[in-house]
Amino acid sequence: MDPWLSEVNISISEKNTISKFEDNFTPVTNDKLPDSEEYLAILEEKLKKLKNDPNILAQLKAKRESCMEQFMSNSNQIDLELLDLQEPLPNNPLLRTVAPQRQALEQSEIVELVKYDQLKNEEADLHVNKDC
Repeated sequence: MDPWLSEVNISISEKNTISKFEDNFTPVTNDKLPDSEEYLAILEEKLKKLKNDPNILAQLKAKRESCMEQFMSNSNQIDLELLDLQEPLPNNPLLRTVAPQRQALEQSEIVELVKYDQLKNEEADLHVNKDC
């Protein structure tokens, strides 16, 4: 008995029903780049060179120590710069009344947080890469 009293009789066959999703949400794993085999061969050659080098551990240890020395010597300079940032600035009463958002209270409020100079950043990166 049909509760909606519909006159159309629809029969669903099991052949037309789909019981799962088209891809089952699994990623396709057979998409390799055309040069992946060459890349793996190059990486394996590099690994063999590293495994055959008897001085690799000594070189890595020396490099780590030099980088740590550089890091420790640079951290002292940063601490000295941070101490000066809490220094109060002289107030301009007129500017404070007219535009208080433009009046800085401490040195830290007027320091440039991000200094962006592409060429200077590239030179610094090259210098750091040579050292570390």
